[in-house]
Amino acid sequence: MSVADVIIIGAGPGGLSLARLLSERGRRHSIVLEAAETIGGKSSTARAGDTLAELGTCYATRAHRVTNRWMREFRIETGRLGETRFGGGEFMDYVKAGHGPSLTAQLLTYFRGRARINKALAATSPKQAALDEAATDVAMWLGERKLGKVERFMRRSLTALGYGFLDETSMAQAVRWVDFDLILSGALGQLTMPKCGWSQFWEQVAEGLDVRTGVRVERIERSDTKSIVHLSDGQALETRHLVCAMPLDDFLRLTDATEREQRIDGGVDWDRYFTTLFAARDWFQTHDVEGWHEPLEPGAARGQLLSARLEGEEDALGGHLYVGGQLPGDYTRPELAEILRADVAKYGGQVTNIVQQAEWKFFPRYKPNAIRNGLVQDMHAVQGEKQTWFTGSTFSFEAVSNITNFNVGLASQIDKALGSIE
Repeated sequence: MSVADVIIIGAGPGGLSLARLLSERGRRHSIVLEAAETIGGKSSTARAGDTLAELGTCYATRAHRVTNRWMREFRIETGRLGETRFGGGEFMDYVKAGHGPSLTAQLLTYFRGRARINKALAATSPKQAALDEAATDVAMWLGERKLGKVERFMRRSLTALGYGFLDETSMAQAVRWVDFDLILSGALGQLTMPKCGWSQFWEQVAEGLDVRTGVRVERIERSDTKSIVHLSDGQALETRHLVCAMPLDDFLRLTDATEREQRIDGGVDWDRYFTTLFAARDWFQTHDVEGWHEPLEPGAARGQLLSARLEGEEDALGGHLYVGGQLPGDYTRPELAEILRADVAKYGGQVTNIVQQAEWKFFPRYKPNAIRNGLVQDMHAVQGEKQTWFTGSTFSFEAVSNITNFNVGLASQIDKALGSIE
């Protein structure tokens, strides 16, 4: 039986970044297991002719400190995301037209509230009033404070990226993503993307690591001192420390869950997000991103095209290439393709070719009552129980910046638990 100090299940951004961070600390016996034949998870780059199109992770902000550092170290060239238009006008003009005080005043109010919520969520035993505030949905919280301009910004930064409608998403999650770095990056046009594509970026992150693809975990035996991971090919791996870098509900199907793990799993609802690479003619070409107000409003019908990003031009595939995002609801792939065609036509274009579709298990939404009952505190306390550690979107946020920044602290915890290197 093979033995490793750390086994990480899942080679998406969570698993790969943690493995590299542990390696940077001198931990060279981490094994990353991935059921798929490729790595990167929701960081997925499609090649269409000579064009690279991002079906998952798109841009990096100033908050992407870990991945930005690696891009510099790998000498990866980056390009800036260009102008974003919203409803036919400048996005920031749309934001500033929101109701309430000046944008500066609203941001000050928001950041004070954000600091208060984050402080409460980091506490071991926060006051119930603080948890109640964290459980409030974004639309209600902003509305009570007359932050109409911030609300408009969040429609783009949350809903348009698949992070739920504002009346469905809690402040506990919104404050993790919508921070000073995100707002400043958007306002200053400092959103960047690796020119080689995110998939290639993660390939470079994985270089020198023990990453095994096409390996399916069948079951996991855990005790207080070790875990044994049984693979579909009959092999078994033993480890002192196990890391779940996959959706928690999928992980718990492989092993006996602790009471705390069950509580956490019961406090989360997974959503779905759908991206489509398509070709269109007679559509926007002078800017990079187009968004619309109506499909982002709370209560809007699911399935609508939330926004679209220009990726390139390939005449052989039907014209200019775009990636569009949809919250699919109960619609099927063919139905979503037809809705996309109709929406592009409504906004002045003509879809000539559906090149590729991708469906993601996406954005684990915290249930309000679970937040009020200590969900986030359970997520802190569960780390290290049965020598098991948890990373990924459930424990931080869906964005790569949140996951990798979270892993800096998690790598330190695991490193300390491992003790001195033998």
